[in-house]
Amino acid sequence: MIQYKKYYMPSTKEELLKTIDTIDCTYDILAGGTDLYAKEKTPFNGADAAIDISGIKEFSVIELKKDEGLITFGSNICIQQFLEEKVLMENVPILRHAAIYFADQQIREMATVGGNVANSSPSGDTIAPLTVLEAVIHTITSKDNKICEKETPITEFITGVGKNLLEKGEVISSITCPVLKEYGCAFKKVGLRRSLCISTASSAFLVKADASKTHFEDVRIAFGAIGPVPRRLTEIEDRLKGEVISKERIQKMREYIPEDVVRSRSRKEYRRNVVENFTLAGIYEALAEIGIIPQ
Repeated sequence: MIQYKKYYMPSTKEELLKTIDTIDCTYDILAGGTDLYAKEKTPFNGADAAIDISGIKEFSVIELKKDEGLITFGSNICIQQFLEEKVLMENVPILRHAAIYFADQQIREMATVGGNVANSSPSGDTIAPLTVLEAVIHTITSKDNKICEKETPITEFITGVGKNLLEKGEVISSITCPVLKEYGCAFKKVGLRRSLCISTASSAFLVKADASKTHFEDVRIAFGAIGPVPRRLTEIEDRLKGEVISKERIQKMREYIPEDVVRSRSRKEYRRNVVENFTLAGIYEALAEIGIIPQ
């Protein structure tokens, strides 16, 4: 059972950073807390204090910037909101696909996208989708009693298994993604069960066709849980861009999956087979979403 000695619930960014600056013990920053519950041990030997950021309204804002083609959502946005909020469903549909496989509704109502990123698990279900979106992670920290903001691409932010660039006192405030209209998307995951399990491998796909619907204009493929950090299959992406959309061309991509694509220590052969099968199936599914069936 999680038993913190102290509990803080700031209501603003300023109050949060002041709490962090003045606290005199170890602490966890949490919103939904689902990752912390999963690591729970008895007897509890964690941090002395909990800083609950779920009440900070600025971390729950969704802002659509149409002129810039961007959408920014706060770190406190719950995974369930990607299945219910129209602005999220329409502008980052790949995260809706991922949310369907994210645990169950009870957990999705608590788990936050910021927490999933901060946990930086290779099997995090939002990690591969945010990677193909080339998302930017916004963080805040305090310096000389002022709020300092930083932006980091997610591909640089996650550095290893459970590791990232967050420094002591730094907190994820929001995430910005491009609004990619006319893209088909797909999310594929394999584990011991459909959900409520840790992914053995997960993947996200974004595909755009040209105006004639006969050629690939853009392709983005990312895998999670096959190594310490998410991985883009850039060679396959580059080989498909500008090419005719055909079964033959897609099937040929098996040849260009890197030999070292799986960098996990366990179940390497199985994970490589998953990568091969998911790569082809994900491209087909993403194309189908925009009404294209390769011949």
